[in-house]
Amino acid sequence: MEQPDAGPAKWSIKEKLLFCFSFIFFVLYIFLNPNHIVPYTDYLNKVYIQPFADLLAWLTKDILHIVNPAIEFYNSTLDTVFGYLALLFIFLVAIAGSIIWLVIDRRAPNYLRLYEALTILVRYYLAFTMISYGSFKIIKLQFLSLSPVMLLQTYGSTTPRQFMWSFVGYSAGYNYFIGSFELIAGFLLFFRRTSMLGSLIALGILANVTVLNFSFDINVKLYTIVLTMMALFLLSKQITRLFNFFFLDKIVYPSVDPPIRFKKKWRNTALQVSKYAFILYTIVFGLRANYYRSLQDRDGPVKPPLYGIYDVTTFIRNRDTIKPLTTDAARWNKLIISAPKGNASIMLMGGSFKTFLFKIEPAKKKIGMYTKSDTSDKYTFTYDLSKDSVLVMRGKWHKDSLEIKLKQYDFNKFPLINHRFRWILDHYYIVRDKTQ
Repeated sequence: MEQPDAGPAKWSIKEKLLFCFSFIFFVLYIFLNPNHIVPYTDYLNKVYIQPFADLLAWLTKDILHIVNPAIEFYNSTLDTVFGYLALLFIFLVAIAGSIIWLVIDRRAPNYLRLYEALTILVRYYLAFTMISYGSFKIIKLQFLSLSPVMLLQTYGSTTPRQFMWSFVGYSAGYNYFIGSFELIAGFLLFFRRTSMLGSLIALGILANVTVLNFSFDINVKLYTIVLTMMALFLLSKQITRLFNFFFLDKIVYPSVDPPIRFKKKWRNTALQVSKYAFILYTIVFGLRANYYRSLQDRDGPVKPPLYGIYDVTTFIRNRDTIKPLTTDAARWNKLIISAPKGNASIMLMGGSFKTFLFKIEPAKKKIGMYTKSDTSDKYTFTYDLSKDSVLVMRGKWHKDSLEIKLKQYDFNKFPLINHRFRWILDHYYIVRDKTQ
């Protein structure tokens, strides 16, 4: 393989140390956090990841004596105790490994070939990650549309994460916008000549995502920090050219960054074919998997039977009609059926929610209800749904017999649902804003 003509012939100790640290850190992180980038490799990933997870769990429990439920769940992309310890472990190994590396191989003038290989690895990892998240947004798998439960919750009853997820998920247009730029950044990163532009776009997106994660306490702060470091690493070689162009208004010449080439032509052809085949395979099967996941999602075309929000108009308990008093914590106020897998919530008169798993059998006109924590505690109801969207449920609730009459709520009555984009502000909003 020919030596690429880039960079000085002899690196300083500082440059070699920074490279060795970056090489070990990024390779270890990518190796231990493949993040489902290559389809159908999850089983292979578990073969080598599980021993590392067991080692880290042993160090955490027996050496550091840290007791935390999250230690049992290995995923260093999440902000768990395990995630921080895994990242710390990779960081310390990178420091120790880089020092040992330089001591053993101190005569090497540079690591240009390894640098090119690391650049390609980081580019591809970041590219597939950006494409994955971009497709999540466009197919609406990451930020879902507002569920019936979220439409009924108040701002104060949501967590910062739920609040951010709701306002981003509300706008399909914003998801298409940010998702498209993530896809563009990912595609640009695949190619050497456009990788700098892809890195700049990715850096802007990742910086914004990182700030959102910190501002709204999203639990993937560690992951976005590392991804931002990857974008900065890819731009580090071009930092002088970028500074001269943007700040000093100097002429910037094309970078000397030739691709890796073999002496034999057939090897170069095989390398190119393998590259495009791998990219195509990963993208096609990744998008295919995301599409089928979207069909199972509550934003997909398939909705559960009785989907919607139902106001309780009559609540009869043991043949006594119970008035809708806010002091009655046992009386139902609304029934919300939202997720295709059977999740449903009961909103009580006091405003609190109780979530159950619903199993609806339309042929038998039956509803089975139970909680995730105790599947043996089941409640069974029969139901009838009239043409005018009136639902009547009858069954046992604890020791009481219930007969509940409910009226389906029209989603178009929610301002968030019926509001449409306006180029021109109408009279109603001008008057309202002046009176507030």
